[in-house]
Amino acid sequence: MKYYTENPNTLTMGSDGATPLFQQERVFRPQDCETLPEAILGAVAHYYGTTSVELVQPGRDEPRATQRLTAAYLIKKVAKLSNTKLALLLQRGHASTVSHLMPSVERKVASGKISQEDIIRLNSIIGEISKNWDHECD
Repeated sequence: MKYYTENPNTLTMGSDGATPLFQQERVFRPQDCETLPEAILGAVAHYYGTTSVELVQPGRDEPRATQRLTAAYLIKKVAKLSNTKLALLLQRGHASTVSHLMPSVERKVASGKISQEDIIRLNSIIGEISKNWDHECD
């Protein structure tokens, strides 16, 4: 997965205005992705301020699990990826781990754990990526 590039460390100021902090500045470039599903995963990770590698790491901790579920939902919806291929992309091993995806996402949107506003924004971002995509989706 090469859709994240790390820029050289950039100097920023701490919250007190005096303490310099070093942080990595991450840049998402859809054109570096090999497939549309990887580009969607990268876009969702970037939207939430993380990387695709961090997003697919094992664990059910919040908010990462909800972010991963959001990515899976959007990949399934936009790229029409099979459960088996989605499980491989998300490093979940088996298709059954993603088979109850849609009802779970709908419950999280209804409860407010996944913001409807986030889904709308991400759909817009992903729409631009998929419109300009010239690689095979699957």
